[in-house]
Amino acid sequence: MTTEVRRGIDWGQFWCPGRRDPFTADEMARAGSDPPSPTLIAVTCLNVALVAFVVLQAAPAAQTARLAAALAALVAGCAWAARWLWWRPWRRPLTIASIGMGFGLLVVLLGASARIRDRTEAYAVVFTLALCGVVAIVLLTLLVLWRAQQIEGRLREQAERAKAIEMARRLASAQVEPHFLFNTLASVQHWVQTRDARAAPMLEALTGYLRATLPLFDRPLLPAADELRAVERYLQVMQARLGAERLQWRVEVEKDASRAQLPPGLLLTLVENAVTHGIEPQLRGGSVVVRGARRGDDVVFEVDDNGPGPGAEASDGTGLANVRQRLALHAGERATLRVARGPAGGCTAEIRLPWTGAGEST
Repeated sequence: MTTEVRRGIDWGQFWCPGRRDPFTADEMARAGSDPPSPTLIAVTCLNVALVAFVVLQAAPAAQTARLAAALAALVAGCAWAARWLWWRPWRRPLTIASIGMGFGLLVVLLGASARIRDRTEAYAVVFTLALCGVVAIVLLTLLVLWRAQQIEGRLREQAERAKAIEMARRLASAQVEPHFLFNTLASVQHWVQTRDARAAPMLEALTGYLRATLPLFDRPLLPAADELRAVERYLQVMQARLGAERLQWRVEVEKDASRAQLPPGLLLTLVENAVTHGIEPQLRGGSVVVRGARRGDDVVFEVDDNGPGPGAEASDGTGLANVRQRLALHAGERATLRVARGPAGGCTAEIRLPWTGAGEST
């Protein structure tokens, strides 16, 4: 959804204020589903009480009861209109509410004028009620304008966030695939040319990897189980390339964790990072272990390797930086990536994020 940002003054707002087009049900659900905050309600009630107290103190003593009853009716009508407009912050409902408030106020003014015999007192009461009614309509207008701006701002933030997530997803897809595919295809080509028996298993593993990963980045979120299948295919390919004596691996993910919804490519990036920096540089090879478990309201995934481990001044590369960015876009400060030396050496990369299953959202 794109929201038009007007430049300059919209003079039409002076005569008929409010947003022209109503928000759709989807837009209200995404950005306008929150009720008024208790603080807003408390502050409004306090100010209304203070204004009513001042008005009643300045009113003719003989008309205090009538004026109090009229003010109570005005406040009740304004409160009902404000609640109605909170969920409909655009021009047509505001116009209806303003006309309704104006008509109701006119009836009250005519009634007060007819019942009060003293013309001076009648004038004072009518003027006071008219002024309060105008203020009430102005406040309703300001409420609608503020509420519309609030929702439009949220929608713009969501659109920008969705765009950033899409860009990060595409970057992750581009970062994960090319060099791995080129290196693997080069190995297959060499083995085919030399009639190496490893060519057929490697090609089979690569085909499984492509089947698992090609649809991986088509979705903004996917169950961890889907990505774990791609992780397993990747490790099979790398084991075929490096040899079983140089790369051992296993996946130990609990059932609940496998149902967690993740941005695609996170685990695959961490596993690729572990193989590239922890296993390949060592002639003796090593092992990679992928673990996952649900811990309370969070889900935690770990990728461990027994390689040389990160140096004292190690910094994130492109892959890890992208993982951090996508976690932040997905769940803000509730999602973290920790990379540290493992208890027995090597490197441990841990992702922690809020647990959400299929059909749920953070």
